[in-house]
Amino acid sequence: MQKGERNQAVQGSGCRRRMKSMMNAGAIALATVSAGCRTISEPDDRGRPAIVLAAFGTSVAKARQVFDYIDEKARKRYPEHEIRWAFTSDFIIRKLGKQGIVMQRPEEVVAELRDAGFRRVAVQSLHIAPGQEFQELTRTRVHGVEVAVGQPLLASERDMRQAIAAIAAKDPELACAETPVVLAAHGNSHHPEFNRELVQLNSLVRATFPTALVATVEGQPGTSGLAEATRLARSSRRVHFVPFMLVAGDHVMNDVMGEEPEAWKQIVGAASTTCSKSLGYRDEILEVFFAHLDTCLKELE
Repeated sequence: MQKGERNQAVQGSGCRRRMKSMMNAGAIALATVSAGCRTISEPDDRGRPAIVLAAFGTSVAKARQVFDYIDEKARKRYPEHEIRWAFTSDFIIRKLGKQGIVMQRPEEVVAELRDAGFRRVAVQSLHIAPGQEFQELTRTRVHGVEVAVGQPLLASERDMRQAIAAIAAKDPELACAETPVVLAAHGNSHHPEFNRELVQLNSLVRATFPTALVATVEGQPGTSGLAEATRLARSSRRVHFVPFMLVAGDHVMNDVMGEEPEAWKQIVGAASTTCSKSLGYRDEILEVFFAHLDTCLKELE
């Protein structure tokens, strides 16, 4: 497992606006997301801002299929807007480049949109919590463009409760009084302040569902809750994992569901282990992201 791929972000606030600034929004070059992207040859004469969907990214081809799903939903919801994609992880971008896949950072994509005639761009974060990568996203500037940056998923307690409700609607295990349910999030081991929202999410989850908890690959709340999941699994003989990540990539495949002794699945050691889809496939979760994007579009009016 590549350590650099595990440095997703976590902290921040509000829809951040950058006057006379813009993120470079090149058409998404991944084969799984490029379908439907338009090439701009004329300036935007309709006066609508362009949209850039900014995700951390993944180098796992199968996991990238979730971006197709998100892209389709976004285009149906915003049919009159130019939509582009960007990845925020330099590590992922370099790794994909070695595979012959060209992916751009937000500022590169926004610069291309500026050159195409756009002067306003809404950059929507697809990160889970307002953390390190999100903070860097809000500081991106491109001369000549006005940019509004949308909040990530867990921007408020209301967002957290919506996310919990979205999971409960599709994962009946969450309401089971016997089956342990582990929400697998990322976390940040270098900057504890970026774990604040995940710690709060864990408190809300545990207060609502007695056998559910949040665990993180890095930082807090960490993996201490797996001991409780192990205890509960002795009687229920089951454990259910929910990837609390946009993409079920390396972390879910290896840290959570891997065959190595340190994988969470192996630590809990239940007779039956199930794992649901990542957050990017949940329409209710996408609605939270799109609500933040709507706020950005209004700021740019």
